[in-house]
Amino acid sequence: MRFFAEAKAACVVRRQVREVAIRIGAAESISDAVALVADELVNNAIEHGASYRKANTQLSIEVAFEAGRLSVEFIDPEMPEPTVRELAKALQSAANGVPALDSERGRGLFLLSIYMEEVRVDVAPGGGMRLLGRMSKA
Repeated sequence: MRFFAEAKAACVVRRQVREVAIRIGAAESISDAVALVADELVNNAIEHGASYRKANTQLSIEVAFEAGRLSVEFIDPEMPEPTVRELAKALQSAANGVPALDSERGRGLFLLSIYMEEVRVDVAPGGGMRLLGRMSKA
């Protein structure tokens, strides 16, 4: 699904991602977790992308079932490459433990690392950021 980086998109994306997960056979708890992950991705893109986002550029998210697991692909086509590299590094750090309580950053990435068994961030084909995560369907 494609959508603009607007606050009203988060609710729609969250609901649609959950519906897709259920339709492809994910357990309710996994469908809820995928919706939470989508919500975090959309809200972060809105908040942190405001500094580089141009008008009328759409983000995209895709939920699919492959190799026995649910996959989530999120693309922010305008994220600058240095920011993509910083995000990949921060995601790796988040997977290694809870962010400090006095830190204002990193909680969303930590949530992604908890709910998803495998998360990778890289430069999307054509530029921008591509996040690919996988989780058990059951």
